[in-house]
Amino acid sequence: MGAKQARLRFCVMAVLAAVLGASFYLLSYEPQRNALRAKESEAVSLRREIESAAAFRRAHPDPAKEAKSAAERKRYLDAMLPARLEAGAFLAGAEKRAAESGVTLLGVVPEEPGTAGGFAAEKLRFSVRGDYFALMDFLYALEQRGRFVKIDAVRGKTEDGIFNGTIELWIYARAI
Repeated sequence: MGAKQARLRFCVMAVLAAVLGASFYLLSYEPQRNALRAKESEAVSLRREIESAAAFRRAHPDPAKEAKSAAERKRYLDAMLPARLEAGAFLAGAEKRAAESGVTLLGVVPEEPGTAGGFAAEKLRFSVRGDYFALMDFLYALEQRGRFVKIDAVRGKTEDGIFNGTIELWIYARAI
């Protein structure tokens, strides 16, 4: 009887394991798999909505932000390439920069304004005196002032570490 009982016990255990496995599959695994598919589908749908919203934002930028950005660009460009040459204002700024840098401006010779590349242009010759570092600071300050300046030539002599010479540069504007 021991073998029959063992077989019966084995069969009962096998049936019980099959019933438990089937009930786990039907009651737990299958609903979780369906819920996961639904979540994946929802995620794909949300991703498409986010992409379409981003495309809409790229196609229709914020007008206030664009206007502010355009105004900032216009201010920068107006400073870099002003409407008029205004050589006097540029020279006043250059004189201030020279004093701050330790360069002595001995004289300024402006040439007759003209045009270059469709823009108004004026050549200025500065007679200067100063040491290397002061001169480099002055030239850097002229270039970083915000206005487009083209330094054409630096000519002169150095005696005892002091440069005496001329700096030729061009300033530009949209009109004379």
